[in-house]
Amino acid sequence: MSAFENEEEFLDLNEAEEILRQHRRDDPAEYERIADLRDGIRTGRTSTAKGLYTFCQAGRYQQLLMIDEKGDIASRDIPRILGVIKCGPDLPSAGLPPGYNADVMRIKRRFVETVKHRQAERDHTLSLSQGQRYLLRELRVLFGLTADEEMKTRINILEKAFRGAMTTAVNRELNRIRRNGMTGDNLLKALTDLYHQHDMQDWSRRQSLRRENHEIPTIICSEALM
Repeated sequence: MSAFENEEEFLDLNEAEEILRQHRRDDPAEYERIADLRDGIRTGRTSTAKGLYTFCQAGRYQQLLMIDEKGDIASRDIPRILGVIKCGPDLPSAGLPPGYNADVMRIKRRFVETVKHRQAERDHTLSLSQGQRYLLRELRVLFGLTADEEMKTRINILEKAFRGAMTTAVNRELNRIRRNGMTGDNLLKALTDLYHQHDMQDWSRRQSLRRENHEIPTIICSEALM
């Protein structure tokens, strides 16, 4: 059994939040200094638990992980981990052990893969309307019938744009297209008109930028426990 598993102190989130509120009241300047620390900050300290902890984030998705000396995940239990890493302001920091940065990067790569898997699951389970399913099916048929590379590129752009979440107005138009049984060049023209009328090019770009800006996997902080 590892030293970490022998730790008996727990700190639940309510207690942790109260510690932060108390610190903000007692020393607002120090609280702001800590809050403004850059992402990726690393330190070390002596502890009966051996290994390290990392706090990872991508958008709203977060993971607090305790890693043992072998590099395996020892716990994801937040109160248990908070109990291990809790310390007073007078505890001196220690130098980082050899290979620490490489260990943190391995954890980050693992977290990146987890984030990618979550995104793929969200994309896979996205609920498409009847209108979307109809036009995507017809676009695939049209793609298979044409040898024109420019048209294939155009179809791919439209398929990507209309596969995401749609506004009510766009879905209404897509359902009208489905009810009218529109196919071929007429379908392509109608979708192209919708694409431009609703600025879907900028819409798709903004969605991508939001994902890039807010879901970048990041190590917020980590600490070696020695």
